[in-house]
Amino acid sequence: MRRIQEEIAKEEKSPIALQKHSVKHISTLNFSMQIKFLLPLVFAVFACAPLRPLAPETLPETPTPGTIPEKPKEEPPVTPPEEPAGQDTVKRQIIDVGVGFEKKSAVIECPEKKWEFKAKDAGKTEIETAGTCKYAGKTYRGNWAVLATDSGIAVINRLSVEDYLKGVVPHEIGKLQADGFEALKAQAVAARTYAYKHLNSRKSQGFDVYADTRDQVYSGSDGEDSLVNAAILATRDLVIKHNGNLIEAYYHSTCGGKTESPEVWEQESRPYLLSVSDSANGRVFCELSRYIKWEEKFTAAELVNLFQKNAASAKADRIFPFGKVELILITEKLPSGRVKRLVIFTDKGSFEVFGDRTRWLFARDGKILPGSSFTISQNKNQFTLSGSGFGHGIGMCQMGTIARAKEGQTYEEILKAYYTGVSIEAY
Repeated sequence: MRRIQEEIAKEEKSPIALQKHSVKHISTLNFSMQIKFLLPLVFAVFACAPLRPLAPETLPETPTPGTIPEKPKEEPPVTPPEEPAGQDTVKRQIIDVGVGFEKKSAVIECPEKKWEFKAKDAGKTEIETAGTCKYAGKTYRGNWAVLATDSGIAVINRLSVEDYLKGVVPHEIGKLQADGFEALKAQAVAARTYAYKHLNSRKSQGFDVYADTRDQVYSGSDGEDSLVNAAILATRDLVIKHNGNLIEAYYHSTCGGKTESPEVWEQESRPYLLSVSDSANGRVFCELSRYIKWEEKFTAAELVNLFQKNAASAKADRIFPFGKVELILITEKLPSGRVKRLVIFTDKGSFEVFGDRTRWLFARDGKILPGSSFTISQNKNQFTLSGSGFGHGIGMCQMGTIARAKEGQTYEEILKAYYTGVSIEAY
């Protein structure tokens, strides 16, 4: 469904159709003059009005899993349908990764030959090679498939899932020291589970997964690390299952002390993706993250521009022009404290944004909010958001995982702390 390598150097996959909710609408000719008299009525309305249930999303920051700072995405990761209990829909161990899309031409340099492709030369070419190849400045293991159409060229890296993980794990959780070995193993198992669960999830694109935060960050063999590779080998073929089925192994950088269920994406809850505490003895495991506490300040004038610019990507229930932001209210919260429903009152009416999409509403300079667990204070024409956590908050907390490993927890203990009622099995 929205990363940590920068977090470890100094100190982060893994698509939503929002069901519109009704809210009592306040609109008068002299809204700004009367709001101080109407504010008690606003709180009374939201306290009493029944809420319609949220609809499951049809598509999937956030990502989508990941650990480098998230970039704004149009939706969280695509969720394949649940397979029947006790069955896996796919048993192959080769994955097709969409590593690039070129509008006009593409070049792949392999030991045997330099391949050049033009979009006008429509068709599919498969390349088998005995060594590594270079594409777009990066080195890759495995073979290739190239799909050329009138609209462009899709470049696909085809390799074993185990080799794919060597290019994923160091870019998702970072290159750790020996005391973080169990964290690397936990990340390897989670990433492997995600990969197998998402085979065929991008079938319409001609591959299985993207090589970026729409799925898992994959950068070929250039960034491989010996300790990471050892963790992948130590957990070879191990995946996470619930009732015999592969789980959606979502993960994120920093939970801030409590993870969240898929309800933050307006998805139905899943028995293994519950909101769980990530603290012990009064201490939050991810406390060393630089995102354990964060603050963002906005002027009222700035928010007018940002909200009108970001309303569509934030999936606001109404989009209309306005000239002033009068009031911002968090009217509902999720079990972890993350925002469930945010209402913005303007001089022309009100609109609402839900769950993780609130991060997109405040996006500026190409960056969304670190997380959706925040409070809002207003001082005249300035709004201050004070928050905790980085990422969507679903599943495994990577900064918490690193701390748990350093305290002596095994990768199995770590995974079972974040994914409820699961088993670790060979795929």
